[in-house]
Amino acid sequence: MSPPVDPAHDREPVAAIDIGTNTALLLIARARADGGLETLAETCLTPRLGAGLAATGHLDEAACKRALNALRAFAAEIAAHGVPRSRVRAVGTACLRRARDGRAFAERALRETGIEVEILSEDDEARLGEIAAGCAGAGAEALVVDVGGGSTEIACRALALRRSIPIGAVVLTEAWLDPLGPDARRWSGLRAAATAVARDLPPGVAAGRAVWAIGGTAVHLGACVAGLLCFDARAVEGVRVPVERAGELADTLAALTRAERLAFPIEVERADILPAGLAALAAVLERIGAAEVRVSGFGLRHGIARERLDTRA
Repeated sequence: MSPPVDPAHDREPVAAIDIGTNTALLLIARARADGGLETLAETCLTPRLGAGLAATGHLDEAACKRALNALRAFAAEIAAHGVPRSRVRAVGTACLRRARDGRAFAERALRETGIEVEILSEDDEARLGEIAAGCAGAGAEALVVDVGGGSTEIACRALALRRSIPIGAVVLTEAWLDPLGPDARRWSGLRAAATAVARDLPPGVAAGRAVWAIGGTAVHLGACVAGLLCFDARAVEGVRVPVERAGELADTLAALTRAERLAFPIEVERADILPAGLAALAAVLERIGAAEVRVSGFGLRHGIARERLDTRA
């Protein structure tokens, strides 16, 4: 028999940190009486830890310093909310998995910031994305797509499906796009590369299923399709978007300069990588045979927090 849950302990907050290829995200939350998540604080920074990784196989020192500064800021916020260390979980994703010095960065982070960073496996990243989508309202039958900076995961609990492919907004941008401006030939190459990598996913698996896309690329798609005047992830939570709009918007934005893209409801920090992120999303959605996708700003950090609360850690 499971031990009784201490209600006071159950209401203690947890902190979840997601260190990705592009962003570093902090969520401090606690359980609501109805079993949902109550957000106490949420912070998004853009250290772009994976900058240049694809070319060298190593983390750039300037990027490491930016990420460590983000972790220091997170540590201060966690302390201000009184979250005990035992209820903090920080994870690193594709960039730390791939970097030859990924484990060295994790050791440095613990030494310099006091935050222990766990390097997630591909399977765990997909699984936590699935839990995050559940927080947004996705059921066990739903198929979840999470486009990150360095990889893209799909998961479906009902199918016992968890897969990760090595395309994401940052890695595709760095591999294919010219920072000086639009280039139709390079863009065509990027689209073809994303389509080729997506062929590793099972074809048509989304037939008859609700499909959810979570994270930054997804909610930017929703904001642009909804015609918002400025970006607001909350305003498009759960919005349904026809699949073809992802590729159409990717092509539209790719033909513009970074400055011109800001006429759309796009965050400044994402303007350079959003076309590639949308291309990755479009390639995956087309491969799995989705007709429409529901977008959500819930992400890995919500999956971490939900799991930590459920295990009463």
